[in-house]
Amino acid sequence: MQEELWTWADLDDPKLAALTEAERTLGADYVLVYRRGEPNRDLPASVALPPAVLDESQLDCLRGLERVVGGVAVAYRRAA
Repeated sequence: MQEELWTWADLDDPKLAALTEAERTLGADYVLVYRRGEPNRDLPASVALPPAVLDESQLDCLRGLERVVGGVAVAYRRAA
């Protein structure tokens, strides 16, 4: 089985605005958006960002963001 590779999604200004609004709506410290593709090798390999705990309404918000930005969105919180 071939492993899927992921990298940062390419976001223009309207998509970045949607991402920023999602961070505020979700109360997440960060929302990152990924797309399939070769990973960017110059980024840190290990960053301690635990996923945010989201309720069903917040997950719906995240799914809506994914449709807008055309990628996979993950909400994170700062590591303790």
